[in-house]
Amino acid sequence: MTTVQNITIISAVYPPEPQISALMSFDLASHLADHGYCITVLCPQPSRPLNADYSHYKDPYSSIEINESRIKVVRLPSFAAPQSRLLPRMWESFSFGREVTKYLVNEKVKPDVIYVNSWPLFAQTVIARYAKKSAVPMVLQIMDIYPEALTNKLPAVLRSIINALLKQIDTWIALTAAAVVVISENMWRTYTKNRRIPAERVVTIPTWQNEAAFENLPSRFDCCRGYGIPDDLFTFLFLGNIGPVACVDFLINAFAKADISNAQLLIIGDGAAKSDCVALVNSLNLSHVNFISDPEAANVPVLQSMAHVCMLPMKRGAGRSSIPSKLSSYLFSAKPVIATVDSGSDTACFVRQAECGWVGEAEDLSWLVHKMREVVLMPKDQLDILGQHGKKFGLIHFSKSSGVVRLANTITQACSKPLV
Repeated sequence: MTTVQNITIISAVYPPEPQISALMSFDLASHLADHGYCITVLCPQPSRPLNADYSHYKDPYSSIEINESRIKVVRLPSFAAPQSRLLPRMWESFSFGREVTKYLVNEKVKPDVIYVNSWPLFAQTVIARYAKKSAVPMVLQIMDIYPEALTNKLPAVLRSIINALLKQIDTWIALTAAAVVVISENMWRTYTKNRRIPAERVVTIPTWQNEAAFENLPSRFDCCRGYGIPDDLFTFLFLGNIGPVACVDFLINAFAKADISNAQLLIIGDGAAKSDCVALVNSLNLSHVNFISDPEAANVPVLQSMAHVCMLPMKRGAGRSSIPSKLSSYLFSAKPVIATVDSGSDTACFVRQAECGWVGEAEDLSWLVHKMREVVLMPKDQLDILGQHGKKFGLIHFSKSSGVVRLANTITQACSKPLV
């Protein structure tokens, strides 16, 4: 087998952005660099979350290149669309793919293999064309199933037409890859059965968390005090992107209807739907709902330690094509989870298998109201048992120590596999 010397990691987000994909790409780059590989990371100039100040990372006309701990990070001047709007997001995807291929074509040393964790589908298409033309093996990361994740948001009359066209593109991209990395068994079945990608080229590696970050945390009292949050109220917590799929407005309405006097709802994050959620809280005159904006990924374990129960709502249909990365983070915090998601989704299956909480149907308001009232009355030791179940499950399935090794091995082995 030819030894891989130069590996290029193409990542749509990268630290200081706090998304799980960004942290995974950083962990992967660090692991490979530690093992002697020459690593280049190609990423956009940061833009997530929406209101974060990244002015020192910005140059609209040229790339920003810096060596970070033996890793060359190239931040490309592609178009950014942190707000969830269809046309800007499409242009963002194409723009990033174009900047990536422009950089790769102009490089004197061709990479031995590229790992692509990019925006679907346009960036993936442009990069896959480069890989095929240049005979560079490509390992393709799938975080959400497209076009399904996109077309679930469209009117039914358009869904089948657009699905048929975009599914052909997604299949071609996957067939171009030397290996396709998916994050769940449902996704594996989609790509092997529906897309008909050879099973030996589809690898299941769940998203991971750095389990060490969730150890030796301050007490809940100290964490609440540090953020100015009441520590004497039962705390339901949501942490993540407050976008259209996250269904945070549904969560607020359920909390209002539950009307639990000794409870609070803590919403942590930013996103396109945040201002609407703040307006909803004000219109309902809810005094026990607090919003926190903290873009630092390193603070997630501390923030989640303020919870008694973590909340995972999703729009109906969204859970069939994606898994919210917050789930693994919740598990490592050893907190019970209340999920309202599609019953057959991977998210629902994980919560049930872990025996770490409760699953209701997506957007089932009456179920969630009843469950919130019920959980508040549960003894703390019962909640702790559920939380420990989740942490044990997380350590087995979502730990960095196993995930990053498996992904690195998949990438280094891919250079010996021929392209289609």
